[in-house]
Parts: sequence; structure tokens; C-alpha cells
Amino acid sequence: MVAPEVGRIGDKIATQAKRLAPPTKQWVTVGDDRVRHTHVQTEGQTVPNNLRFKVPSMDWDRRHRGLGAYTYMKAPRDQTSRAVANIKNCRCRTASDPAGISRGINTRPPVVAGNRVTMTVVCEGDLVVQAELGDVYPGGLVAAGAHFMAKAVSTVAADYQ
Repeated sequence: MVAPEVGRIGDKIATQAKRLAPPTKQWVTVGDDRVRHTHVQTEGQTVPNNLRFKVPSMDWDRRHRGLGAYTYMKAPRDQTSRAVANIKNCRCRTASDPAGISRGINTRPPVVAGNRVTMTVVCEGDLVVQAELGDVYPGGLVAAGAHFMAKAVSTVAADYQ
């Protein structure tokens, strides 16, 4: 009698989490022979929308801007990345996938063990923990967490108070 209700609650949480999950974005070059080698290496990289792409740093940016091996960019031409050589005359773009993270959100069947019923809502995929909680990159760059799973639980829990 309790297990079906726990299942319905879990399904509600999963539905809310899918609604709140950030989209993913993918780095896309124009694909010609003028694309800088660091962007060719980044082509196709996919990250949650609230996170940064990991782009190999240009030599000039490492020597003159103090960047490490990688530049962390929100998008092509991102001036907050502190890069200069890696953003000048960049023609790259991002492609968004609104359901990118939400596809990985699922429920497991309720489990009855004695007088306890549990159900798990999972989010599987690359960088989903960082998308939920946020991340800190070298140089003090910060990506705020989306907290989509936590917000989903809070929203559904409010319905039961």
C-alpha cells in the first residue's frame, strides 16, 4: 500500500528534476582550415550549460596571460576566461540541447525491506554532479550549481506538508 505512493512521489521528483535540469551545450567550429588547433581539439565537447568548456590554451595566453594548459570558457569568445589569443577572431559557436541532462534522469523501482520503503531517483551522465553543485576552475573561475535535483525534491516535498 505504501510502495505505490512512494513510487508516485519518486516519479514526481524525477519529472520536476527533468523540468529543472540545465540544457547541455556543445562546442562547434566552422570546420574549415582556418580554425585554430585548440578549437579543433575542442570540437564536439559537450558540457552542462552552467559549466565551462575545457579548451587547450594557446602558447601566447600561457606566456603572457599566465594561463595554465587549459582555458575554461563559458562559450567561444568568452572574455571572462582571461584568454586573448584563444578568443581573438574566433568563429566558433555553441549548439544547445535542451534535454541534454534530463535524458539521464530516471527512477529505480521502490524497494521494500521490512517496514521501510525506499526509491531512488538518479541522474546519470558526464559532469552531472558538477552541474548540480557547481565547480571551481583554475584562476578562481566559478560555475554556479543549478541545484536541479535539490530543487525538485524541495518542490515535491512542499506538496506533502
